[in-house]
Amino acid sequence: MNKEKYLHKVIKYLSCSKKDKKRIYEDLSADIDEAMENGESWQEIEIRFGDPKDLAGELMENMDVDTKSKHKNFWIGLICCVCIVVTIGFLVYKMFIPTTILLKDSTYFDYDEVHEKAMEVINYASNDDYEAIANIGIDEFKQDSVKKQLKDTMAMMKHGTFSKISSEQYVENSTLTSKYAAASITVMYEDNAITYTLAFDENLNLSAFYMK
Repeated sequence: MNKEKYLHKVIKYLSCSKKDKKRIYEDLSADIDEAMENGESWQEIEIRFGDPKDLAGELMENMDVDTKSKHKNFWIGLICCVCIVVTIGFLVYKMFIPTTILLKDSTYFDYDEVHEKAMEVINYASNDDYEAIANIGIDEFKQDSVKKQLKDTMAMMKHGTFSKISSEQYVENSTLTSKYAAASITVMYEDNAITYTLAFDENLNLSAFYMK
């Protein structure tokens, strides 16, 4: 099916207000358009997004539209979809809803520095080097239990040879007590596509690492 039919199917399975449906539709459409501008084909995007019904269920869960803790936008929902949670910022998110701006508009983080750091993590992940990822992370990453989590998760996410980066998004999340630079990067591999969600603290130490 084409992009429009796919999006209409996703919206059909959502149980939320018309306003939320419109916002979700626009967010998904914008993400798809950006990915295609970066060289990803619609077929690749459709495979990455998966079945429309499953995606709708995930969006409902991530965005928490049925409770008082609604997130402000689709990006915050994705940040909170945790595959591996090794982050001090996680506790902060539980206490405060972060304000999100594009990283290029940040007056605190340097976009090029964050991008370079993110590419370093992607390189390590593409080579299944969980030790290197742990070494550039906050102290919690260096715990044996966390290293085992990283190793086991990477073993499950078999991907094959690196092909290309199909999309990148960078934002700054800030709360009353801290700031984080976050990145969502989709990488195409020989066998499948993986979306990495990364977070860096104010010193650019890796504080969160998610794979999907």
